[in-house]
Amino acid sequence: MLIKPAYSKIDLAAPLNWSQMACGQYVMEQTAELIRCYQRRLKPGRTVAIGSLAPGLNHSFQNRADWLTIGAGKQVAVRSKLTELAVKENSVDNLIAPFVLEFCQNPHQLLREVTRVLDDDGVLILTGFNPYSPAVASGFFIRHKKSFPWCGRYFSSIRIKDWLELLGFEVLESEFYVSHFLHKGEYQGSDWSTKLSEKIPGLRAAYFIVARKQTLVDKLKPLVQRRQLAVNGQQPAAAMTTKPVSKSNTNLRGKL
Repeated sequence: MLIKPAYSKIDLAAPLNWSQMACGQYVMEQTAELIRCYQRRLKPGRTVAIGSLAPGLNHSFQNRADWLTIGAGKQVAVRSKLTELAVKENSVDNLIAPFVLEFCQNPHQLLREVTRVLDDDGVLILTGFNPYSPAVASGFFIRHKKSFPWCGRYFSSIRIKDWLELLGFEVLESEFYVSHFLHKGEYQGSDWSTKLSEKIPGLRAAYFIVARKQTLVDKLKPLVQRRQLAVNGQQPAAAMTTKPVSKSNTNLRGKL
């Protein structure tokens, strides 16, 4: 569980369900609870969750007819590569990506696909494992060797925010969660790691980011600028370079 370059030369295995990860049920419940807390940030309309872990969040959106899961797993509604989503451009209002970047060969391309399918002002909810958490050390246990989540590549929340800003996203919310160091295969209740990570949030095992695609604002900027010029008594460049027609020229044209 080390910080590595974004692109991987080899394909990475991804968990097919939450139970394949250490404390998977607990991590899923914590993720679903945070999504419910931040539903006020979501836009009305189509919500898509990507990755093999997405079906585990179905109960959080069971009352929404516009909920869709996409990924390579067998339980998703639509099977598709995450780097080539089978979705039209600008057709999704909200997109949820639970722990997908860690197990993606090309996370930059995945985020570009997310940007492509999200509509203007679309909302992205993204979760990932915190590489600065003591949960990293749990991956060196013999019983955890080559198991999830430690067989992935992990990126800090600061690094992810930088990528999102380059793609034109505005980060609305960000926090660390999962108060546990994943040192046990199954969550068995609060222990010393829970108490420690509750006192120091930066030690928690995962992070949660809510961001908004800002394309619509960029499209409105020229209109706003023109209105500001009009208010200030200035003329647009086109009007300033166009000569007014004099009355004498108008009379001459009438005679001709």
